[in-house]
Amino acid sequence: MSNSSFEEQIMQGVYVLGRQRDQLATERRKLARQLRYARHSARLTSLSKQYDFGMVFFAAMGAVSLILFDANSGSDAWVNPVLSLSLMLFACGSAVRGRKMVSRIRYVHDRFGKWSM
Repeated sequence: MSNSSFEEQIMQGVYVLGRQRDQLATERRKLARQLRYARHSARLTSLSKQYDFGMVFFAAMGAVSLILFDANSGSDAWVNPVLSLSLMLFACGSAVRGRKMVSRIRYVHDRFGKWSM
């Protein structure tokens, strides 16, 4: 085997190893993006569920408080309606935040959904 042929084979091997390294780095970056997308999407979905639960919980508490207001209207009759309306307003705030979270989830899916497998 000639010295020139041996050097060419070595250079071709180095070139192939370089290409494989570049391909592996590209694949690693792609997988890291997909992992970040999956984590972010899961976190947003979890937060959206928490807001939905909060909305239902506080609306129910406000409704129960209003029902109890009819049952015992004594000297402190203003406390129950104020409390129930406050709980219902808090539930409305949770609903608004939850809807914003849903729109953000849609935005993340539209922008980064192509990265998922």
